Amino acid sequence: MVKNKGFTLIELMIAVGLLAILAATALPSFMSQRRAALMRDALSMIRGDLETARSRAIRENAPAAVVLREDGYSIFIDNGAGGGIPENWVRDGGEKLLFSRSLPQGLKIDLNHVTFENKRTRFNGRGYVANSGELVVADRDGRSVKLDMNNRFGRIHSQ
Repeated sequence: MVKNKGFTLIELMIAVGLLAILAATALPSFMSQRRAALMRDALSMIRGDLETARSRAIRENAPAAVVLREDGYSIFIDNGAGGGIPENWVRDGGEKLLFSRSLPQGLKIDLNHVTFENKRTRFNGRGYVANSGELVVADRDGRSVKLDMNNRFGRIHSQ
């Protein structure tokens, strides 16, 4: 008998088949965890931007407007600088843009469940919310998370 080194074709096919079965069972779980992490990251980014907007409104003693879109949001100091109109919810003149963000692909702001009047809010120069409500971020599978700003003091809670 001659000692052969290596694998036979049948052994190799069995190993590849087992790897395919393991990959097929693990992939859906991995993708679900990846989407959940993406949603948590987006929520954390939005919350951080809102807290920064509140801080800037206090620091500059000027309103910081937050305007929501389905694919993202814009935050700017709505003080009428550079010939703009103050507190008109439109970034005009030389009003300073703080953030203009787009959400990652597959996520959106669910405008049907956003409770801010006219899909916008604002922090005044004291850090209070002028238009309180909730912001809902959803993925394409229907899962959603909520940021709650239903208080006039500018506190942000995630649910």
